Parts: sequence; structure tokens; C-alpha cells
Amino acid sequence: MQLTAERRARIRQRLEPILKACNPELEFIAVFVDSSRENLGVVAQLDEQPLLLKFGWVDFISIPDKLLREQVTAQLNKKLRRD
Repeated sequence: MQLTAERRARIRQRLEPILKACNPELEFIAVFVDSSRENLGVVAQLDEQPLLLKFGWVDFISIPDKLLREQVTAQLNKKLRRD
């Protein structure tokens, strides 16, 4: 599914500050919705490492910012954990 430019911009405006709060070096790259309209994918990058964050599309639309921040933080912590 293609998102309109306006929708992509609104998603970016909502997520970019959360990403920057987690790590100021994180760069928002792209956002997309799968063809079934069930999942929202966000591509971010830290240095040379791309990161894919996944959200339920319907959940993303209705989730309060506080819970979204917690989800983003949890996903980033899991992906950036260096064992």
C-alpha cells in the first residue's frame, strides 16, 4: 500500500522526535505499510546500521504517544543490544 506524502509526513513528525530522544544520531529513513494494511514499517539508521521497526497499522494510528515511545524504545533496545 502506498502512503500519501501527507500521511508519511505526519508519521515522520510523530516518530522522529521519539527516535531522536532515544538516540540523537538515529536518522529516520522511510515509512511504509504492507499490502495487507496490517503492519507499518519504519526504517531508521544509526551510523551504518539500518533498523526496521514494526508496528500494527491500526495500533499505530490509535496508540497514545507515551505507549508509542515505550514501543519504540523497547524495539531499539532489542535491536541495538550488543551481546
